[in-house]
Amino acid sequence: MSENTDGNGNGVLGSSLDRRAFIKQSALLGTGAIAAIQAPWLLDVIDGGPRRQIEPTVDFALAKPENIIYSVCQQCNGQCGIKIKIRDGVVVKADGSPYSPWTMRPHVPYATPPFDVATVEGGICPKGQTGLQTGADPYRIVRVLKRAGPRGSQKWVSIDFDQAIDEIVNGGDLFGEGPVTGLKDIWALRDAEVAKKMSGDVSKILGEKDKDKKKGLADKFKTDYADHLDVMIDPEHPDMGPKNNQLAFVWGRLKAGRGDLIPRFTKDAFGSTNAHGHTTVCQGSLYFTGKAMSEQFVEGKFSGGKKFFWQADQESAEFMIFVGVNPFEASQSPPLRARRCPDGSLQAQVVHIDRFGNVVTDVRAGDLPQGAFTVELAGQQVPGPVRTYAQATGLAAIVGSSAYLEVALPNGNAATGLGTDIGDAVLVRLGR
Repeated sequence: MSENTDGNGNGVLGSSLDRRAFIKQSALLGTGAIAAIQAPWLLDVIDGGPRRQIEPTVDFALAKPENIIYSVCQQCNGQCGIKIKIRDGVVVKADGSPYSPWTMRPHVPYATPPFDVATVEGGICPKGQTGLQTGADPYRIVRVLKRAGPRGSQKWVSIDFDQAIDEIVNGGDLFGEGPVTGLKDIWALRDAEVAKKMSGDVSKILGEKDKDKKKGLADKFKTDYADHLDVMIDPEHPDMGPKNNQLAFVWGRLKAGRGDLIPRFTKDAFGSTNAHGHTTVCQGSLYFTGKAMSEQFVEGKFSGGKKFFWQADQESAEFMIFVGVNPFEASQSPPLRARRCPDGSLQAQVVHIDRFGNVVTDVRAGDLPQGAFTVELAGQQVPGPVRTYAQATGLAAIVGSSAYLEVALPNGNAATGLGTDIGDAVLVRLGR
């Protein structure tokens, strides 16, 4: 039996579509081909008769710890922690990481074993969700475009990465226009001690303001390094440095990790001084605003501010002004801004009652607070959470196999006992 079906062959996601109907109907949305090619397991999931829930007897593969990878979203500069679901080696779902304070409030302790949070997800924005499309887009760039005509002719040929790396490193007559210098040729100065001494002497030349003295230092440089002038861009202008400087690594928005690797390659390994970052006006204004807001008035002046992406303490604030954005509609990361504004309670409703009488709400596991909470339903207060049905001694709140909050009654019918039905209001409060 497939782990995506029950014993009768019914699908587990609540759809009665068969394979043919799914492909036919979703073609209008452009999803059919992608689903069939990138995620063939999806066709197995939706195949079969109507279902509205995952029964406790069905093993939900995407909630298994071995099918989960924790990473960081790269869809914007917020870089929220994410929880990636893997199926047959393919990324099929992205949620917020329960370990990240940006995607779960409050986040779980970092020492929590991943087996304990396999069914717990944080929240990420729609742009983060589209990371799957970015990685599996059939039109994504997977080869290198090489100029196939004169500059400006807009003629290109597609080559693979191995060929591109070989041509970039080794150079040659790449365009039929004569030899092109490769990286191996401009990696001219390779003696670290000579490079260090040259750098010190060039700094003296650049720092000298007197024209005649500057010329004298330049002449002395040519004499001292007569055996190494062949590695210079222009021996008459030592301030231009060695040919290594003809490699320039220029990037846009960049965060820690990649920001550490690039200077190590460009400066430390290759010997070029040209590793430069460039950011946007909105990003720069954000950081400099954070710096200004964090400065302290000491000894008659403001100082000590930190250029950082500062976040407001929304839970403790009594009054807040949002300029240019409504956090209840859309906002910059992190995605929990709106959730931090109310009093911490969650308003929900009953969306399903399964055949055991368990009352299923529309509250996802990732939306629940860590620690104790109380579910108010049909005039009763139900404590939570319990980890298994066996731990409950009466009405109890539990995250079911579908990863949604349920109210259950062991050896009984919670829906009948509460007198509740689909559509009834549910309120989840912090504490008990």
